[in-house]
Amino acid sequence: MRKALNALAILLALGTPVAVAIGSPGPVHTFRDGAGLPAMVVVPPGSVLLGSSEIETTREGRAPALAASEHPQRTVTFERGFAMSQAHVTQAEFARFVRATRRDMAGCVVAIAGKWSEGRLADYDFRNPGWRQRGNEPAVCVDWDDATAYVAWLSVRTGKHYRLPHEDEWEYAARGGRETARWWSDGISAICAHANGGDRAYAATMPDDKSANLACRDGYARTNPVDRFPANPFGLHDMLGNAWQWTADCFTPVAGRAAPGRSCQARSIRGGSWHNGVAILRAATRFSLPPTMRSSSLGFRVVRDMP
Repeated sequence: MRKALNALAILLALGTPVAVAIGSPGPVHTFRDGAGLPAMVVVPPGSVLLGSSEIETTREGRAPALAASEHPQRTVTFERGFAMSQAHVTQAEFARFVRATRRDMAGCVVAIAGKWSEGRLADYDFRNPGWRQRGNEPAVCVDWDDATAYVAWLSVRTGKHYRLPHEDEWEYAARGGRETARWWSDGISAICAHANGGDRAYAATMPDDKSANLACRDGYARTNPVDRFPANPFGLHDMLGNAWQWTADCFTPVAGRAAPGRSCQARSIRGGSWHNGVAILRAATRFSLPPTMRSSSLGFRVVRDMP
């Protein structure tokens, strides 16, 4: 009880409490630093096995050349907790930043007429990623510089230190205290009940995309509102699926050696999206894109350092 009271005291110092729910592996505490800003979840300290085994990547059908970046497995300990946004930064939340800063967001790589565009199309952006989005769906068509500009704006507005998550932080949070391929299990039969991926609804719109191999329906051909699928045990929604998520780190081909430098040709992204299949929708999956990439399947979430 004393630990719970201490946690609540910390929350009151952090910002406006939103909810306190009981779950596994412990109480889930959320707060906001202001109206219209992302709801944040306190991710507790702890240890976890990160990366994947060759047994997992073979079972899931991950190409060996790509799976190599998930090895070796390693145990990582977080001695301090951190706060992570409960979901992707939403279109409505990102729009406030764009209005305040007048940032030019024109141009996005989009999936239209049954195929992906070759490069950015000027008529598409986070307001129009190729379909009609609601304000509570992920902000997509956001490149790495856009995401880092958002966290800088958020830091100035709140007086708190916001940033993008590092890869190890992201995977620790995505696992929610579990060491299975997905926080709910190793199996694939329940993916559509827990995540928005490349299901039959998406495949019907992109018949040539053979990676969309989920033999089920998750209810969405594109992005979904960020609270539609169950949260993981840490209280985080859509850590897998919906939209890829930028991390702070430069991509390196060996897991556990991520570099947080300001300048690099490829940034690590995590989580998979609405068009990805079984092999991608796993906590250990690593991928990279140029920091200039704006895609209708790519968004982000934020982290706030704890006091």
